[in-house]
Amino acid sequence: MLLEIAEIEVRPGAEDQFAAAMRETGVAHLAACDGVVTASFGRGVENPSKFTFNVVWTSMEAHQAARTLEAFGKFRACFGDMSIGGAMSHYQMDAALTGPAA
Repeated sequence: MLLEIAEIEVRPGAEDQFAAAMRETGVAHLAACDGVVTASFGRGVENPSKFTFNVVWTSMEAHQAARTLEAFGKFRACFGDMSIGGAMSHYQMDAALTGPAA
């Protein structure tokens, strides 16, 4: 499994529009890509113009292949001109534990 952590910085004033676009369709398009195990996003507390996407992929190859999929294109289209930068990191996951719900 591969964990992708992507941070997107959104143009000031577009934060609520971006969050709504991701809630309404964006994350669903991302989750529809072959190879996605889970996908979620969140908004920064200290900096509300920053958003994070946490995506578990079956493999790096699946992640790279997804960039050519229609669903991924629809996900990217949800950004419109709202994104002004970001960073992405990938982590090979060796094991996962689940605990009792809080």
